[in-house]
Amino acid sequence: MEVSGLHATGEWPVLDEETRVVYRFLAEVPDGVSTHEVRARTRLSAESLDRAVGKLMALRLLCASSWEKGTLRAVPPDCARVQLVWPIVRELNRRQREMDAVREVYSELAQVYENATLHGARTSPLEVVRDLPSVRQTLTRLAAEATEEVITSQPGGARPAEALEESLARTDELLDRGVRLRTLYQHTARFSPVTTEFVQHVSQRGAEVRTQGDGFMKLLLFDGKVAVTALRDDRCGALVVRDPHVVDVMRTVFERAWTTAVPFRPRYDPVTVDQALDDIKTTIAHLLTEGLEDKVIARRLGMSLRTCQRHISDIMRRLGARNRLHLGYLLHSHRVPERAMVGRRVPRS
Repeated sequence: MEVSGLHATGEWPVLDEETRVVYRFLAEVPDGVSTHEVRARTRLSAESLDRAVGKLMALRLLCASSWEKGTLRAVPPDCARVQLVWPIVRELNRRQREMDAVREVYSELAQVYENATLHGARTSPLEVVRDLPSVRQTLTRLAAEATEEVITSQPGGARPAEALEESLARTDELLDRGVRLRTLYQHTARFSPVTTEFVQHVSQRGAEVRTQGDGFMKLLLFDGKVAVTALRDDRCGALVVRDPHVVDVMRTVFERAWTTAVPFRPRYDPVTVDQALDDIKTTIAHLLTEGLEDKVIARRLGMSLRTCQRHISDIMRRLGARNRLHLGYLLHSHRVPERAMVGRRVPRS
């Protein structure tokens, strides 16, 4: 086992007990010992001794004039480390110089690319971004340029863990710079541990988070000047809007939803949770009167089909509906008030 091989493969010898026994014995005899005496004193087999000596030689912890008829002498670990590590350090320095050179080239080209793309984007009030990596790059750039406020509204219920993780560094950077951050989720996001943990983290750093039942769009708004929203036919893409009139309309829609939304406090609050649940049931009742199917309502509110149907069953029980047809009649024909749909909450076990 040669040192050059260690450098190339990174496979370092494992110091087992036999290897430690050999090194400990040789360290006690600074002048060196013959291999025959080492074998006799340590009582190791020839194969075990050869293996131990090979590992110690590879680590520069032994030196020998000749394996067959010479002697073995222990080398202090500090000296061995210098002999073994110095080539690695030299190689790392060489690699660092290469990395610095490559980084300088890419940094120069990145500036060229950014100037070109910004120039092209500013010539049009609408920019379609089709692939997810480009969307993330665009969001990162817009977040870095924001100085006053970033607004986000994320319908669809609980946020995926990977989406929250991807946005965490960007969010922390904004809050570090004192940029105001407001986020709007649907009520169903309150029942996601991952989303709740994320909200707790950003809230402690000054972000404001609220939830709403329905009626708001997917939106990111930077300093009230640039908006990013989802494409109708592409879940991975995004539409970047710079037209001031359209951006102003999008902000107005958000502010209306924000005004009636409920603050998202990570710490469990039964009153707030009950309010959110009641709002969810009211929203479901309204969507039923519009003739939407259960699966469409579930997808729109960011919940499972089973959870949606459980809410519908609860609404039927509270209104005294005998079946789904009777429920539709009660909701549509009699305009049942919201307090009747909410009803009296049954204590949860």
